[in-house]
Amino acid sequence: MLKIFTNRNFILLLSLVLGFILGDYTVHLASVSVWILALVMVFSTTGFSFTDWRPIGKTIRIVGVSFLLNFVIFGLLLFGAGLLFFEDKLMITGILLLVISPPGPSVIPFTAAMKGNLSFAVTGVFGLHLISIIVTPIALLLLLGDSAISTQSVLTIIITVIVFPLIISRILRRTRLMPAIKTIRGHVINWGFFLIIMPIIGMSKSMIIAQPAMVLTNSLLFAAVMFGGGLIFNIVARKMRLDQPTTIAANLIFTTKSSAFAAVASFSLVPPEAGLPLAMHAVFVTLYFIVFDFIINKTRKNAFIATE
Repeated sequence: MLKIFTNRNFILLLSLVLGFILGDYTVHLASVSVWILALVMVFSTTGFSFTDWRPIGKTIRIVGVSFLLNFVIFGLLLFGAGLLFFEDKLMITGILLLVISPPGPSVIPFTAAMKGNLSFAVTGVFGLHLISIIVTPIALLLLLGDSAISTQSVLTIIITVIVFPLIISRILRRTRLMPAIKTIRGHVINWGFFLIIMPIIGMSKSMIIAQPAMVLTNSLLFAAVMFGGGLIFNIVARKMRLDQPTTIAANLIFTTKSSAFAAVASFSLVPPEAGLPLAMHAVFVTLYFIVFDFIINKTRKNAFIATE
């Protein structure tokens, strides 16, 4: 019975259910969620070494590929789907806020949890967040006439959830704590995301209940773009003979946007209704992680059976 509480997919589903049940009572968790994510990032990046960034040419290529996947290809898919599914300008505005956002920092711990290419994930996410210092504020200025996400806001997020955790994890890698960290790393990542996802769902409960038709349309959009796009990506990766760890990291960078970045702009610039796509995106990111993790585990299990 207790074993189920170590199952990542059960924990993530539980966070969705409890978040919806508790609703606004999760507000206190929301206020500390960035620090919970920072802690999760510390444990996730203990498996990463800066030597993985050598040679520099390889690092630049990874950032370039990540930019192409997340900002260009997935961004165009998301925007095109937004125009196809919605006539409501507020919904399209919410989609646009996601399009110009970088991949979520959660890509890193989930790549680690799925035993993906952590170096690719850290390099891609870190690189695109640096690019966002310039790209996101300018894009907001051009699209919405103001820049709610300032350079300082972007830097604050980078430092809090990427730079500081990376520094702390470098220190931990040099201590005798590493064997213990490796033992509990998966549990910290899983239950950390449990605490992060609950308030995202809880704080969106009233909006979800109030607009069932829009919730359905958003659900169809994200199901098509994320699950459909992710499936096509895996087929292409297989054709290119990309190894599984790199496929995992690149797939998550391709299909995941940072709801936190988009939410900052949404709260500051547009009416609350435009925030519905951001809430539904957060739900579907969680569902995507669960389904993708299940597929990866099943693939590994089948491969193991085939070698016996």
